[in-house]
Amino acid sequence: MGRGIPESFRFPRDFLWGAATAAHQVEGDNRASDWWAAEESGRLPHRSGRACDHLHRYEADFDLARAFGHNAHRLSLEWSRLEPEPGVRDETAFAHYERVLEALRVRGLEPVITLHHFTAPRWFAERGGWLAADALDRFAAHVDAVVERLGSRIRWWITINEPTVLAKHGWVSGDWPPFRRGRWDLARRVVRRLCAAHRRAYRRIRARVPDALVSFAQSIPWVEPCDPTRALDRLAARLRTAFLVDWPFALVREDGRPLLDYVAVNYYTRSIVRWRPRGRALLFGADCHEHHHGPRRFDDLGQEVWPMGLLQVLRRVARLGLPILVTENGIATTDDGLRLAHLRGHLEALARALAEGVDLRGYLYWSLLDNFEWAKGTTARFGLATTDFATLERRPRPAMRLLAEVARTGRLFPSHREASCA
Repeated sequence: MGRGIPESFRFPRDFLWGAATAAHQVEGDNRASDWWAAEESGRLPHRSGRACDHLHRYEADFDLARAFGHNAHRLSLEWSRLEPEPGVRDETAFAHYERVLEALRVRGLEPVITLHHFTAPRWFAERGGWLAADALDRFAAHVDAVVERLGSRIRWWITINEPTVLAKHGWVSGDWPPFRRGRWDLARRVVRRLCAAHRRAYRRIRARVPDALVSFAQSIPWVEPCDPTRALDRLAARLRTAFLVDWPFALVREDGRPLLDYVAVNYYTRSIVRWRPRGRALLFGADCHEHHHGPRRFDDLGQEVWPMGLLQVLRRVARLGLPILVTENGIATTDDGLRLAHLRGHLEALARALAEGVDLRGYLYWSLLDNFEWAKGTTARFGLATTDFATLERRPRPAMRLLAEVARTGRLFPSHREASCA
């Protein structure tokens, strides 16, 4: 992937560099949430407990980010903290997030705020979650409360994180709350509801915060047919792309345009698919591993490391004619060499996209810290910094130093690209 960009590539001066987190994964003691309830009931294999204790250590974590060249940070505001009971706003929680936002600002870190990152209040889940008749009204009321109290402090907004991922795990594979397995009908309804929630939130935020930039974050793999010469494999790839990528964008359209001010891209992997005669299985089915795809590298979660896919995804979403922010990109590994190669390769993909004229505004790595990775617990290590979960000590990895050098200099040198993995 080395051809197509100058020997020494310079990123824009106002480019956003940083990392992303989610409240339940780092804050700890998220007791009023549906996830905490599921953990405590034994329906999930791991308990989040204090997680990274970011709830109390956020200032030190932001100091770490700033010390390594970050100028932006994505985090979520935990709904279950802000509204632990229906209609009850916790002023202590709102005051906490006011301090969090101020801590970011004084350190020169641009907040990128997510309103719903998989978790919801326990009471919301018990009333039927996203399938309840009043779910959209409940979420809209929550958005109104956040905008009224915190909106003046936030420019970059993400309403909903990865609607298709939540639907898949909650209603198809059934390994996340509410643990419904094989319910494709309900999964489709959930995606529709989440996209409708985005549309409502978009209008509310824009009405109250005139300079707001609002989006929803999509998990977008790069999908290829297993055998490009086989018509049914090409059809399988088109169908998966249509379901995972095109359909959610279509669901947030209104009056002929997407209700988005930018495209928030979460990119992790390439998906190589072959036609499966059982139909629906092809949408979330396993990749094929035929030899003609050559050597392939995978992380600890079985996701292929494929930086070229990020470039392909950026080219595809650029057709929407909107600015783009990469809001998640990372790798689950304890191998520092593989993490460095992963980061180099994806930085080069960013550079190539910019050189081609893609309106790319920033890159947020997943994640700042090793954290609580949902049903995988603390076994999946995504952090730019390690977390010792016994002592909660954070230690920067080599990849954090590489990202810091590029962020500080604004340059991607050939030496950074020597070990890229595509």
